[in-house]
Amino acid sequence: MNQAKTPLYDALTRHWARRPVSFHVPGHKYGAIFPKRAEDVFSSLLALDVTEISGLDDLHHPESVIAEAQALAAELYGAEKTFFLVNGSTSGNLAMIAAVCDEKKRKVIVQRNCHKSVMHALQLMGATPVLLSPEFDSDMRVASHVCMETVKEALALHRDAAALVLTNPNYYGMSIDLTEIVRLAHDHGIPVLVDEAHGAHFVVGPPFPKSALACGADMVVQSAHKTLPAMTMGAFLHVNSGRIDVERLKYFLQLFQSSSPSYPIMASLDLARSYVAKLIEDGVEAIVEKIEEFKTALNDIAGVTVVSSRHPDVQIDPLKVTVQTRSSLTGYELQRRLEREGVFVELADPLNVLLVCPLAANGQLIETVDKMKRAWCGLPTGQVPLFGSFPLLRSPLSVLVPYDELRDVRKKVVALEEAEGYVAAETVIPYPPGVPLMWIGERIDRSHIEQIRQFLHHQAHIQGGSRLRDGLLVVYEL
Repeated sequence: MNQAKTPLYDALTRHWARRPVSFHVPGHKYGAIFPKRAEDVFSSLLALDVTEISGLDDLHHPESVIAEAQALAAELYGAEKTFFLVNGSTSGNLAMIAAVCDEKKRKVIVQRNCHKSVMHALQLMGATPVLLSPEFDSDMRVASHVCMETVKEALALHRDAAALVLTNPNYYGMSIDLTEIVRLAHDHGIPVLVDEAHGAHFVVGPPFPKSALACGADMVVQSAHKTLPAMTMGAFLHVNSGRIDVERLKYFLQLFQSSSPSYPIMASLDLARSYVAKLIEDGVEAIVEKIEEFKTALNDIAGVTVVSSRHPDVQIDPLKVTVQTRSSLTGYELQRRLEREGVFVELADPLNVLLVCPLAANGQLIETVDKMKRAWCGLPTGQVPLFGSFPLLRSPLSVLVPYDELRDVRKKVVALEEAEGYVAAETVIPYPPGVPLMWIGERIDRSHIEQIRQFLHHQAHIQGGSRLRDGLLVVYEL
């Protein structure tokens, strides 16, 4: 197939060239009805914002241009089938987990430091999660990957699992080669599903990490919009295995995605795939060289340093640059200083600022260094913030209360110090390291309580735990 082709985008532009008259949705009628003050910004986009009319195919039953665009993506990524997602990787995670769970198989082995959509999928399916605790990277001070020994133990103890669900790379671009883990799972007859949201560009090859598809994973979800030139919510779901019931997967894709899919988002996926194909042809040496120059310049700024992992199994995505504070300021304070200079980063945590570099060799990186130098000029010296720099002391493997048993259970609020022995009704996620300290359905023990107290004492940022600031926890009445 010709990877330079963009069949869906071309069909949309041909349709607009006919100057069509709209008696169909959406209501803006190709932008003819739209607030005047925003016309200039939205006009070209609205010309492509159509619906399932003749010649433009149907995402939920593709037969022409969408089918061709998805086939081109499947060929590029080395998948048997690729589905366009217009509701982000969230919809892909929901659909792929739902596709492997049924009445007989509801136990799922899952990496603890996963996206919340994975947990939501398990809840929806009434699954029994078996959590795998990740390694803690002492250099970057965040949760990393799941080690082989932990996976081996889980597979040996839970041979009835419906799937193994992994997250690779993590948010900070830390990735491992999954080949041996995938092979081991397949030896046990268990499919491997990978949330590769941050790795849609790995198909380019070295120096980027090895993609999950190249490692033999059965289903892989990628957020194209995170690193490729695609619109927000544009994502791919790849299937590369006869272990997956594709018809069941299609059913859940219709269930979890809009029945009115965005054509601009789908067209951007078509264009992004073509862009990546051109990169594979041209090479990425110039892109990586610009990023290395950028990192060198950042390392010259007193009070911060670019950090990486020294773990022998971990490879860092070149597009992800993690800057760690070497001053008394936290990562959040470094972020606020940057924003005053008009520089907006992907995220901050108590120790780090994460920068996502463009997949292009443009002048943006070096031009931004001067602003970053101004933002971080004269950083105050002092002790580096330590909260968040310790690992979560959880067991490598833990089995939660089955979610189908929790649906009708009443909840109540108890004092944090009296929560031991209860089952958590809310997730508690300290940042960093971004690993859920406590999942819904997890039995609370003394180590949970001690660690939560430690995070609260250091005023660390916590997601979930709606009553924690009052010293309370929401639990199930079990």
